[in-house]
Amino acid sequence: MRIAVLLPGTMWAFDVISIIQIFDDDSVERGGQSRPTIDFIAATASQPLDHGLAIAATPLADYHESPDLIIIPGFANPKDIAHDRRHGDDKAALFTDDPADALAIRDWLIERHHAGAEIAAMCTGVFALAWTGLLDGVDCTTHLPFVDDLALQFPKAVVMRDRLLTHDVRRRIWTSAGGSICLDLCLALMAEHEGQSLASAEADVLMMRYPHSTDSRRPRERQTASAVRSSSQQRDDIIALTCRVREHLSHDWTLDALARTVHMSPRSFQRRFVDVIGMPPSSWLLTERLNAAKELLELTDLPVHQVAMRAGLRNADLLRKHFTAAFGVSPSRYRRRFQEPALPR
Repeated sequence: MRIAVLLPGTMWAFDVISIIQIFDDDSVERGGQSRPTIDFIAATASQPLDHGLAIAATPLADYHESPDLIIIPGFANPKDIAHDRRHGDDKAALFTDDPADALAIRDWLIERHHAGAEIAAMCTGVFALAWTGLLDGVDCTTHLPFVDDLALQFPKAVVMRDRLLTHDVRRRIWTSAGGSICLDLCLALMAEHEGQSLASAEADVLMMRYPHSTDSRRPRERQTASAVRSSSQQRDDIIALTCRVREHLSHDWTLDALARTVHMSPRSFQRRFVDVIGMPPSSWLLTERLNAAKELLELTDLPVHQVAMRAGLRNADLLRKHFTAAFGVSPSRYRRRFQEPALPR
């Protein structure tokens, strides 16, 4: 797998380093899989980042590879990017020192996408992707303070204000909010291209037990200090419950059963769970079960009906239905794509 990290201007170092950490981490056992090749592409051979850092890059004019995935990090001047109101080619000077470089990058992105490359944009990198026109009619998001700016500047993009991550499967485009969500995006990309078991192992290394998914919603408004203190025990109880559920996914976890476990009413539990985890309990449970099924398909030779039972999905037909709806591929085809030499049962 070849990844091109596109650096049009001075980019946020945290995003760039997160890409390196996730995809080039030699502390995770890859089971014979080779690490992706990561190319850094910019207008010049040395691209500045924030904090006085710089990274060696291949000038776009000299780059002749065909990447499978192109990632655009966020810019180091997010307010300038978000608040700019120019349109069309006049906006080129916003992204690069030389407007001609931005126009060349736009043409290259469009050409590579048409050739089959997948594209992911982080934080304000989404603005550069939207400028190319590739987000027209596509669900997308960005850093919370700038979602309205994105919608105003690019009205043809479908801005999902409540989402932390988006993935348009048909158009092969991912976008993410800012901050640490770039890590969640990279883990989601790793799961998509290299398998759930490897992504889970990397998440464990980073102590990210519950990475956000494309179903995750932004948290509600910040609570006052007193409200945080009064609800901290409920939060701890819900986190402990998610750990327990993960270890016993085959159990029949109804909403009532989950709520009883933490001594809450179903209605209060549902509301509080969304506050803590970012999605309803039913969506979270299905996501966990499908991810567990992916790992079993990758790492064992269990028949599909046994995978379904272990993941808590009752039978093979139900697994196939939800798995295909979520990932666009059947469990059997997924297994053929990712399976390593089978482990003993």
